[in-house]
Amino acid sequence: MSTSRDAILTRLRDNRPDPKAHPLPPVARLGDMDNGQARFENSLQILGGQVLERQEGDTLATAIARRFPDSKVICSAVPDFEGTIRIEDLGTPQQAASVDVLVVRSPFGIAEMGSIYLSEAQLHDLNSAAHLTQHIVVILSPKNLTANMHTAYMDRPEFHTANYGVLMSGPSATADIQGVLIRGAQGVRTLSIWWED
Repeated sequence: MSTSRDAILTRLRDNRPDPKAHPLPPVARLGDMDNGQARFENSLQILGGQVLERQEGDTLATAIARRFPDSKVICSAVPDFEGTIRIEDLGTPQQAASVDVLVVRSPFGIAEMGSIYLSEAQLHDLNSAAHLTQHIVVILSPKNLTANMHTAYMDRPEFHTANYGVLMSGPSATADIQGVLIRGAQGVRTLSIWWED
């Protein structure tokens, strides 16, 4: 049975104008990538994120085991890391809530904001996984850092090809009017970066 919502979404999809027929106006290129990785790490830390410490001989698996020793369900959304479960094996979005650690690769990060980008391509159409898991470990290459939102919008095709995209700048946080800050109240409790060589 089709709902009103389905009918509306179908009409929107069917009548969506071709983006190529309506080019966006030029955007001024602002910012530079001086010390991009250091800027990213500083911004990430200010917003409560962290870089996974890499000790001699560490693999991603050993770094995760050291950082999250009580984790039982480690979900991998990347082909080169084997967790206890694959993201494709999570049957429903609600099952993402049982995941202790989600490992995902971000196509790019924004140095100025310490943000990482994820879309349905990285999350295998299980977008809720980025918000319902307890901890998220993001594999990111320093080569894929861009200076700021201006350069990300201009240079990264993901903004223009994804149906869903999210920029994350650290774990979930909320604060009341008295300024009491609580991290992980309504989403991931920690966001950690693993620098890819």
